[in-house]
Amino acid sequence: MENIRSVMDFEFDTRKIQNTHFHQNPEIIYVLEGALELEIESETQELQKGEFLLVNANKRHSLRETRKDLLIVSIQMNFSILVEYLGTNQILFWCNSAADKSEAYEQLKKVLDRMLNRYYDKEKEGALYLNSIYYEVLYLLTSYFMIKADDNRLKEQVSPDNSRVFEIQNYVQANYQKQISLNDLAKKLYLSNAYLSKYIKKRFGLSFLEYVNNIRLFHAVDELLYTEKKITRIALDNGFPTSASFNKAFRDIYHMTPSAYRTSVRQEEREDMDAAGQQEEVGQRVKDYLAGSVTVEDTVAARNISLFTVDASETEEYTKNWCKIINIGRVESLLDSSMQQQVLLMQEELGFSYVRIWNIFVGDMYDEDEEKGWHYNFSRVDRGLDFLVDHRLKPYIELSFKPIHVSYTINSTLAQKENDIIFHERESYEKVMQDLAAHLINRYGLEEIETWYFELWKDERMNMLDENGWYFDCFEIGYKALKQISPRIRVGGAGFAMGYDRYQYRDLISNWKKRQIRPDFISVYAYSYELIQQNNMYFGKRSLDHNFVKNQMDIFKKILAEEDFVPEELHITEWNFTISNRNCINDSCAHGAYVMKTCIESIGNVDMMGYWHGSDLHTEFFDTEGVLYGDNGLLTRDGIKKPSFYAFHFLHFAQSRLLGKTENALLTTNGRGTYSIVCHNCKQFNYRYAMKEEKDIRIEEMDELYEDLEAVHLKFEIRNVKDGDYLMRVFYVNKDNGSVQNTWKDMEYIRNLSKGEIDYMRRSAMPRVELRRLKAEDGVLRVEAKLAAHEIKALDIRYQY
Repeated sequence: MENIRSVMDFEFDTRKIQNTHFHQNPEIIYVLEGALELEIESETQELQKGEFLLVNANKRHSLRETRKDLLIVSIQMNFSILVEYLGTNQILFWCNSAADKSEAYEQLKKVLDRMLNRYYDKEKEGALYLNSIYYEVLYLLTSYFMIKADDNRLKEQVSPDNSRVFEIQNYVQANYQKQISLNDLAKKLYLSNAYLSKYIKKRFGLSFLEYVNNIRLFHAVDELLYTEKKITRIALDNGFPTSASFNKAFRDIYHMTPSAYRTSVRQEEREDMDAAGQQEEVGQRVKDYLAGSVTVEDTVAARNISLFTVDASETEEYTKNWCKIINIGRVESLLDSSMQQQVLLMQEELGFSYVRIWNIFVGDMYDEDEEKGWHYNFSRVDRGLDFLVDHRLKPYIELSFKPIHVSYTINSTLAQKENDIIFHERESYEKVMQDLAAHLINRYGLEEIETWYFELWKDERMNMLDENGWYFDCFEIGYKALKQISPRIRVGGAGFAMGYDRYQYRDLISNWKKRQIRPDFISVYAYSYELIQQNNMYFGKRSLDHNFVKNQMDIFKKILAEEDFVPEELHITEWNFTISNRNCINDSCAHGAYVMKTCIESIGNVDMMGYWHGSDLHTEFFDTEGVLYGDNGLLTRDGIKKPSFYAFHFLHFAQSRLLGKTENALLTTNGRGTYSIVCHNCKQFNYRYAMKEEKDIRIEEMDELYEDLEAVHLKFEIRNVKDGDYLMRVFYVNKDNGSVQNTWKDMEYIRNLSKGEIDYMRRSAMPRVELRRLKAEDGVLRVEAKLAAHEIKALDIRYQY
């Protein structure tokens, strides 16, 4: 059904080769069978069965079959309608399921499959339903895969000159079907006609009219070859004022008339294949594919009620990797009595065993003397480490020079101070590292130091992208200094940024492989941001992937395996959904649910995890008069427990043997009649969250940032248990119970509270506790839990003798 106002259309295709072409409409190429190689501009991407990629507007692309029996579907979106809906012609997507992984890709794939199953409804009454699916596809694309025009360009800033070229290209591509003039464009860019004319000639090598006609011709050629439109219609639809002007422009480039070109190309196609037989083959393959891929529609009931069954006689060992590391800050922060109290509270109630600290080398404790050489005073470091060791906590020491900053968003900071690298020569760093290693051994003993971890972050100033970069020298100096004391001391790095460094993973790892010394462990940072590459430009954006940490770790681990660089241990030394220190979601129940969800899904995926970070004391500044200010801490500045604190506290109920886990729950047992169920109702961000600056999010509008706020009803059956009575203690935190943010809301967000009012908030921010009696019959124990949006629960179940 031809409809020039249709928002989308799709066709199946089995051609083994598609020569270079481009078009205004963004296109999804989805491989249903076989495999292909797709070239877009100068970049090449392999697509296997089940993978898809979106080709942006006006990107030259071609493809060729790389595995026989290729069957693809080409889905084109009407660019003009997109412009009308989105109010901009600067429309750019990043959607490549072969190179990226997230829940949004799975959602989009399901909708695409549902759309394909309606292929034979395109000419029937079902076309209306098919059209609704088109809009669902567009909703997912614009919500999760669209790059905003004002997204920050990272690592390679776009110059004003490149930006102007981009504006000219977009203007012409969006308006080539109309009668546009140099004067129209000059007004839009606030330039004179004469200057713009010279600029275009210089940058494009063509006059304005020649450039516009080239664009028109590229689109007209597509219609010549792939539609049955008359020549005059093609000319007018593509902006040529008359068929004569179209003919002249066409002759200048192709040296023949449009009709002759159409006849020539189609004759060549007929010589290559029997067109009728090909269409019949495509039709049959489409029917076979659709017959085997019928999709089942989701229902709210199926999504919100789930039953999970486990066998108490079938358990396995697992590591509680979530409670290994807590990030605290500079080593000097451990000298503050308030911070010390909070660290001990987290140790006691959350079970953290390693405290990650950094910036042990600072300028005021270091001296370079021409006669005496290089000397560092470790007394300040000693006091911080003494506190940890005295309380049976293990240091996790970052050896690099981390900057000190308070972040509004990923692109803006409230305060930032670079931490200068104080060593200017290899010899000075080598000397001080040797002194440090000897000092630590002499003070704390060999057996103690062998339980610590030492990490070196890949500070950009150390240039790890260069195979001879200073990072590798620094790493090897520290490695040798510590290992010469004991080979059991663990040294690693380099703080790879999940989602951000993915375009550099292979280069960074390749450089490291060339060195003789390999790390004992590899460390990564996992914040929900990603870097997207288009035409050698990098766009930074917040990720809406509900399973960001797991999916990005899967990608990274796959590359490590492919590069034969799998470490003995893999650590996430920093993780959170945001780096913002002024995002009110950090203080909310939603964040508690996110923390619990991320911990559960990371079981078995990494060896150690380090939540970012322990206390709001970390970013106290002039703007922190309120009891809450959106920092990442588990505890407020005044030591009040946030929902994120209780997420770790509830996880601490987990027993030693794993029964199983689901998207919403973790089930464990001690094997002796005690069972633990830790569960959550974490909700996914919607597109509004990505469009809102983090520092501008208000508590009152947080509910608008999620896909839904529906409750979930979880049912569990534990089989092969001892019959009899059980007592279940239920602990839960939601907006009505245990939420410091909601308590503050009841106090109208008054900033300057008295000590008594803060004490009241501390008492109010406690989980609700309830008791339930359960009975196991026929070896089955049945448990149910209903959770509101963002709620977290811990169910502690014990057999009663």
